Amino acid sequence: MKIMIVGGGNVGYYLTKSLSTEKHHIMIIESDYSRCEQIASELGSGHIEVTNGDGTDIECLREAGIYYTDAFVAVTGHDQNNLIACQLAKKCFGVKQTISRVKNPKNIRVFKKLGVNSVVSSTEGIARVINQELDLTDINSLFQDRSSSVRLRKIIVGQGSTFEHKCLRDLGLPKGLILIAVLHGNQAVIPNGDTQLEPGDEALLMGSETDILNASSQFKR
Repeated sequence: MKIMIVGGGNVGYYLTKSLSTEKHHIMIIESDYSRCEQIASELGSGHIEVTNGDGTDIECLREAGIYYTDAFVAVTGHDQNNLIACQLAKKCFGVKQTISRVKNPKNIRVFKKLGVNSVVSSTEGIARVINQELDLTDINSLFQDRSSSVRLRKIIVGQGSTFEHKCLRDLGLPKGLILIAVLHGNQAVIPNGDTQLEPGDEALLMGSETDILNASSQFKR
């Protein structure tokens, strides 16, 4: 999995070190040149690329290889820069999975409303989010290798969506589209007809890409 990390401070450094042991390909952007040299010297390998630059600059992101990114992680010490970097990654380069560190817990809700997929405050939490995403990537790669149209996707139930407060039996999902699990807080629920969806729940769907895309709009609005 290709992961771009903006910010080479302590959080970015240890996150890179942790993820590199899992053989992820890491592209890290850091504005301080001496810090870049340190990271390259201590962690540099065939799986890690270090770019000296500004992660809130479009040209810098492009040159660092963002077009090939599966997950984008912003972990600078400034919440505003992390938000800008994630928004650029999503809106300008189409990165699907954006993850941001926040120092001020009051910013968590704002970040999520502005489109950041995951907002966390610890290195451990960020690594966990990335590895959860990797699990889905591996499964989908397995489907593709077998020329299957089946995909596995995780969709968050939005506030005010069509499916908010509805039971599974009342959703009217397309035939062949299966809701295989609902992640509610810290609980994973194997759903039945009486399972009710609440805002913020994560629904794990399996089916064709077209069916998932059509249903996802109802989960979000």
